[in-house]
Amino acid sequence: MGIEKPPEDFLYCLPPTIHGFDFTTKTWKTLDVDRITEVTWNKRAFSQLVAPPETKELIQAVVSAHGERKNMGLDIIEGKGQGLLVLLHGGPGTGKTLTAESIAEEQERPLYRVTCGDIGTEPREVERYLGDVLEIGRAWGCVVLLDEADVFLEERSFSDQKRNAIISIFLRILEYYDGILILTTNRIGSFDEAFKSRIQLALGYPTLNEEDRLKIWSNFVQMLPRTKDRVDMEDLQMNLPKLARDEINGREIRNIITMARHLAKFRKETLRYQHMRDALRSSQKFSEYLNQVKGVSDDDWARADKLR
Repeated sequence: MGIEKPPEDFLYCLPPTIHGFDFTTKTWKTLDVDRITEVTWNKRAFSQLVAPPETKELIQAVVSAHGERKNMGLDIIEGKGQGLLVLLHGGPGTGKTLTAESIAEEQERPLYRVTCGDIGTEPREVERYLGDVLEIGRAWGCVVLLDEADVFLEERSFSDQKRNAIISIFLRILEYYDGILILTTNRIGSFDEAFKSRIQLALGYPTLNEEDRLKIWSNFVQMLPRTKDRVDMEDLQMNLPKLARDEINGREIRNIITMARHLAKFRKETLRYQHMRDALRSSQKFSEYLNQVKGVSDDDWARADKLR
């Protein structure tokens, strides 16, 4: 039959479903063949990433060269040192996870995201689960994201032998993984030195400044016309500098916009700056209360505890 289109009658001989892997639930599911379409990659994601141009260029360079580097044979032992291990460290909502997502979109690769909660706490359980994840990542050319990987990166101690075993297993598995693995952490101060030589690219994500926040607000607001909401774009864009003055992170900005949309719908009004302001004020009250209870902000606490 070759590449010719099969007769319509022949299609009735084929099964209407096929098995596929869901990267969100991490389970195999039965899919309707008629509803399968080509993946639409978001090529704008990387360009909208808020990071210094030199940092973005470096990311693109090492990721693009990964396929070529696998064939360079720079390690004495065959099969070792051919993976790309990237460490992204910084506070919450500074763009670490978004960077991993943008890399996957830019490279047209599926993103396989796992957390320490998925992997477990028993050494044998960790070894089996990590092995399965990385095998899928290798087979399908995924960008594997190990989000909030603090338990694996934390410095070992004599008092916790179980965690030491988990870290040792992780280090051994990394030696022979030849795909792209991205780790994120907001506790770089407790970093185990054994990982230093295994990481090809380490990038720090500082607290967002006003210019960064303005870009993030602008990126989110520009996406609003794609929704079915009634939006006063002129009012929002005119007041973006006011919104950017408040010291919040990217995830909080996204949450505030979501709350503002709900608020506008509930009031049966066109979404505008006042809805953003009301949602922001509510979020600020909660943040101020947490700071009063703790006595310091999250960044000050992490700095005092030498975590980042």
